[in-house]
Amino acid sequence: MNFIKNFIAGAVIGVANIIPGVSGGTMMVILNVFDKIVDAISHFTRAVKKNLLYLLPILLGAAAGILAFSKGITFMLDNYPMITNFFFIGLIVGSVPLVCRSAFQKTGGNIEFRNIRPVSVIAFVLMLALLIVIAFSSPAETAVNVQEINIDLGMIALLFFGGMIASIAMIIPGVSGSFVMVLLGIYPIITGAVAALLPFNMDTFLKVVLPIGIPAGLGIVVGLLAGAKLIDVLIKKFPQETYFGILGLLVGSLFDLYPGFSFDWQGAVAVLVLLFGFALAYFSSSEWLKNKFIKTRR
Repeated sequence: MNFIKNFIAGAVIGVANIIPGVSGGTMMVILNVFDKIVDAISHFTRAVKKNLLYLLPILLGAAAGILAFSKGITFMLDNYPMITNFFFIGLIVGSVPLVCRSAFQKTGGNIEFRNIRPVSVIAFVLMLALLIVIAFSSPAETAVNVQEINIDLGMIALLFFGGMIASIAMIIPGVSGSFVMVLLGIYPIITGAVAALLPFNMDTFLKVVLPIGIPAGLGIVVGLLAGAKLIDVLIKKFPQETYFGILGLLVGSLFDLYPGFSFDWQGAVAVLVLLFGFALAYFSSSEWLKNKFIKTRR
C-alpha cells in the first residue's frame, strides 16, 4: 500500500513539474511528503537502502506522470500558444501567495509581515531584473521540432546545466522547475523528446530521445542530489531572503511568458483559462487545503 500511495504521489508531483507555473514542491507540501523527500535526497548516503525504497516509487510515479502528460502540453504549445501561456500566467500569479506566506512564516506558525530586511528586497530586485533582461533579450520559444535540433557541445551543456538548475527549483515550494526550463529555452526541447517516446520508434529513440535525454537526465540527477542540501540550508537559515528571490523570479516571469492578446474566441478562452489556472494554483497551495488533506489522512 505504501508503494502505491507513494507512486500516486509521485505521479501528481511529476504532472505538476511538467506544467510551467505549477510547483512540484508545492504538491509535495500538500501531499505531506516534502520534508521526507528532501531529507531522503539530502541524506541519501546515510541510509541508502531505506531512502532508495522510499524514493523509488515516487520517481517511477513522477516518470509515469510526465510521460502521460507531455504529449498534451506539446500539442497545446504547438497549436494554441496564447491560451497555453495565459494558463501558465494564471498558475504563476496564483502561486504568489504561497511564496509570500513562506517568506514571512515564523517558527510558531504565525505570519509576520513587518521587519523586511534590505537584503531581502535586494534579492527580489536582482531576480526580477534578471528575468526582465531575459524576457526582452530574446523572445520566448514555445515550440520546436526536436527532429531538427543540432545536438552539439553547446546544446549538451545547456541541457545538462538547465536540467540541473531546474531540478533544484523543482524541490522549492512555490517554484516551478518546468518554468525554469521555459526561461532557459529547453522546456519545448525536453517535452518534445519525451513526447517522441510514444509511439516508440527505435530510430527516433536513438537519434532524438537519447541525445537529449542523457545530458538533461544527468543534470536533473546531479541537481537533485546537490541541490537538496543547498535548498535545505537556504530555506532554514535565510528563509526571507530566499523566498523574496523566488518572488522576484515569479513576478519577472510574467514579462517573458506574456504572448500578446487577440480579441477573438481564443482571447476569451485565454481569459477563462487564466482564471482557472489562478484558482488551481491558489487553492492547491492554500493552508485550508493542506490542513484538510493532512486531517483526512489522519
